[in-house]
Amino acid sequence: MTESGSVTGSRSVPVLARGPRAWTAWAAGVWSLAFGAAGVHWAAGGAGFPFGAADPRAVQVGSLFAEAEPGSTGPAIAALGLLGVAVALVMARSAGARLPLVFAWAMSVGLVVAVPDVRVIQNFGYLFAGYTGLWDGPLLFMLFCIGGGALWAAAAWTYQGGGAREPVRWGTPVTYAAALLALPYGISRISWAMGIPLGVQPEMLAGGNATGGSVVEAVLGGLCVAGAILTLGLVQRWGEVFPRWMPLLRGRRVPIGLAVVPALCASAMLVQSGARLYLWVAKGDIVLKADGWGSFGPGLAWLPWGLALAAATYAYYLRRRAE
Repeated sequence: MTESGSVTGSRSVPVLARGPRAWTAWAAGVWSLAFGAAGVHWAAGGAGFPFGAADPRAVQVGSLFAEAEPGSTGPAIAALGLLGVAVALVMARSAGARLPLVFAWAMSVGLVVAVPDVRVIQNFGYLFAGYTGLWDGPLLFMLFCIGGGALWAAAAWTYQGGGAREPVRWGTPVTYAAALLALPYGISRISWAMGIPLGVQPEMLAGGNATGGSVVEAVLGGLCVAGAILTLGLVQRWGEVFPRWMPLLRGRRVPIGLAVVPALCASAMLVQSGARLYLWVAKGDIVLKADGWGSFGPGLAWLPWGLALAAATYAYYLRRRAE
């Protein structure tokens, strides 16, 4: 008996695979079933459609679905969900086929990068400042899609047997590059929190500081600096073994997932938002001026920062796995 089937006489009877490949495929399939059911609901005129006219902030936050309508988008979501269920079943029963792998990775990238917009990273930053006033239905659907994208990525990863087996040589330089790319946005926001109008008109800071905006800017800038420091942990000893000053954990090995999962989440948010900024620049919606470059200029580092962070995380994973 093999993983893909059992032999009875001259006929092969397929059976479901076991292990990570099976449960990741099943998880992606169950998510796709829920995704497709939502599409059917919206196609039938159900409430809660998260795109188009139902999303008043769509254009402001760079949604790629600002013109979507439930009558056309709903059936597309339903069909994609149904196809996802079928592909998940194939992936759970057999390995090595190219088309299911291509579909799984395409679903992952689309759900993680194309569906979410700037409000994901925006609300993540505001959450540290204790502000949740911008949470809405579209944001919740984006988080649902990001979760689905993660499941499809896991299914694709296990289906292809994982990544490379040996550590890569470019891990250290790309990690330092990721840490440096975290600083432009952080420095600009910390400067604003301190009342220094770096790249903006002084009048812009006056109104924000009067309403507590300096606290938010300090939080956003601090998150970037903290991110840069944590990124360095991907190539430092304290990123592999908990340092001595941490009680109960000192000397223990840092679980690989404890570093990899948050880093990949941060990378996804940066790529989502950074791609929107470049799209706005390409469309002419953003024009950087000498006296106002600080509003959007530092954000242009998000996309390369996110890509470099993803590469650095992958290099860390390979090195730790090899150990």
